[in-house]
Amino acid sequence: MVIAACVVNFHRAVGLLVISLVTIFFLVWDWMMERYGEQVWEALAPIRDLLSRNWLLVAVVCWLALDTAQRGTRQLVSFFGLLLFVFLTLLFSKHPFRWSWQTLVFGTGLQFIFGLLILRTTFGLGALRWLGNKAEVYTQIYLNTHTSFFYITNILLIVDSLQVMPILVFLSSVISMLYYIGFMAWLICKIGFIMQVTMGTSPAESMAANSPLLIRPYISELTLSEIHAVMTGGFASISGTILGAYISFGVDATHLLTATVMSAPASLAIAKMFWPETIVSRSNRPVKMDKGESKNLLEAASLGASRAIALVASVLANIIAFMALLSFFDAVLSWLGGMFDCPQLSFSLICSYVFMPLSFMMGVSFEDSFIVAELMGIKTFLSEFVAFQKLSELINRRKAGGPEYVNNVKQYISVSFIHVLTISLLIFSSFPIWFSLGQYPQIHVVVEQSSVQSLANTTSTVRCQSIGQVTPVNFPSAIFLLNTRGWYIHIYLHQTVLVQM
Repeated sequence: MVIAACVVNFHRAVGLLVISLVTIFFLVWDWMMERYGEQVWEALAPIRDLLSRNWLLVAVVCWLALDTAQRGTRQLVSFFGLLLFVFLTLLFSKHPFRWSWQTLVFGTGLQFIFGLLILRTTFGLGALRWLGNKAEVYTQIYLNTHTSFFYITNILLIVDSLQVMPILVFLSSVISMLYYIGFMAWLICKIGFIMQVTMGTSPAESMAANSPLLIRPYISELTLSEIHAVMTGGFASISGTILGAYISFGVDATHLLTATVMSAPASLAIAKMFWPETIVSRSNRPVKMDKGESKNLLEAASLGASRAIALVASVLANIIAFMALLSFFDAVLSWLGGMFDCPQLSFSLICSYVFMPLSFMMGVSFEDSFIVAELMGIKTFLSEFVAFQKLSELINRRKAGGPEYVNNVKQYISVSFIHVLTISLLIFSSFPIWFSLGQYPQIHVVVEQSSVQSLANTTSTVRCQSIGQVTPVNFPSAIFLLNTRGWYIHIYLHQTVLVQM
């Protein structure tokens, strides 16, 4: 079939050909690992020892310094921001002198390598744009086909929030089918294996950085450090269903996919720096994957759609509630500000000043850093869906070609910084997921310990990484997470930036 498609139209069949070749490669790899896995693992021992040497950290830091220095002062701001945030992470570490250099270096290195492969190479950037374009086209076709089912009372009025709901149900069903046939577990195992070899983490931690729910049977065997890594990976990742919802808001799928790929090693590195392992892990045995509760493919599709009901209700309720809360807070603050001749005071304005230093350290220009900070604050304290709706408004204003300033207030941000804003809002805070993994005492201990450290030391675990320059457009991008649910306060900032010239 692939050969026939290439004969008919090779240019059109390039994507299918690449997918087929990659599939064949991994099938051969799986066949070899099944028969010679132990020998391969033993053969990798010298490489693992080499990766654990501390001198690699010096080489990475020197390379980043030289690389960013060639591109101007804004890149140096991002680089020194990286050093500052890593220092703060180590300063507030639970065991400041027990963390592993290997995890730090190669957590950063893997994120850097992913960025190079995806955004610095013509093939990587082209492949990602191809995937992003296909995802956007597919989402829009499905969206336009199904939104006609939604009405408010008897008026043909389609609410923007409701347009996301069919996508959530559909993608949940598709992903459930992919889990049943074993594709998702297979893909996650491959990524987890790379992280395990390079970063020296346990199999369960490596799997959880990509999909926390896959290691549910192993939760009772995890150490406190490993549970902390699992929780961090859950905070720093989003599901494919939510990714589809964000695309439906009009957000560029290419940048969302970029951040999704880079977040796994970065979140695991931060978790192991903040809470290093001090005892021998009990979960070093390989993680076994299963197909779940489904008996066949159709049942998997049905269960996936059923599981989306709670997600759809949660998303819709959050959008309604937090949009109303935002309006309420703005009205109250405007009333209070009017007492002091400052009626423009609002929740968004406060957030723009509070988070401005963080956005500036990410490499955003001074003028645009206030807008980026404003949406970061809305995402942090209210809802990521509300923030994405605000981002959609900024994108539409720019596309409409209106004035950049109205009454000295900037209406949208530069094209190069839409990326940093897009990816900084990406992370979906999923703290309640961890209580569905099992009621184990260790989870409550982690939450309590994090609460004490957060309140006593105002713990901020911040991380940023300068990746390089993307071609043909240079842009900074970041992955930002601040979660305050259950007094669990952490700030995770990954400067995946692709620096602005």
